[in-house]
Amino acid sequence: AQLAGSIGEMSAYHHGEASLMGTIINLARDFVGSNNVNLLQPIGQFGTRLAGGKDHASPRYIFTQMSPLTRLIFNSNDDPLLKYLNEDNQKIEPEWYVPILPMVLVNGADGIGTGWMTKIPNYDPREIVKNLKRMIRGEEPQPMKPFFKNFKGTIEELESHKYVVNGELSELSETKIEITELPVKTWTQSYKESVMEPLLNGSEKVPAQINEY
Repeated sequence: AQLAGSIGEMSAYHHGEASLMGTIINLARDFVGSNNVNLLQPIGQFGTRLAGGKDHASPRYIFTQMSPLTRLIFNSNDDPLLKYLNEDNQKIEPEWYVPILPMVLVNGADGIGTGWMTKIPNYDPREIVKNLKRMIRGEEPQPMKPFFKNFKGTIEELESHKYVVNGELSELSETKIEITELPVKTWTQSYKESVMEPLLNGSEKVPAQINEY
């Protein structure tokens, strides 16, 4: 909450502190399916896979600081080269920051701008570095598959720009199945409500499939 206040003071941020606090929480998340490289550190309850981050604590109870990696990605030697803006005779943030990696590929992007929708999955920072080095040498970049840090399932290409994401389950016995990984962005709580509960309780048309979970 304090960081949002000081950003509002030192930059020309016109969109209210609530959305800024939400952005700070999103930048610090590190559970599977969120960031591959979190630029801020999650010191406190910043949300979990159980609810896809919606279970974060109130901004006034949690703390953050810059991750040591952040200043390596946004190199301090580049600071004088950035085009700083002025608003009401006050020097504010630059028009854009220039990280050494395209962070939109590292952590993905999902949302709606001005009438356009975007959905970019996360990619492996190491693969991105290899491709950048290829392009610096004048070679063609290699195709990359989406990658989510610490995800144990599989991501397979169906066709161009279409991937299927699989979780993991194992059959312990004829009557027991253990699910050890859910697909990316399938959150535990909503999976229980939308998949497990109907299997447990059944409906008028379909009988119950499982005894308990």
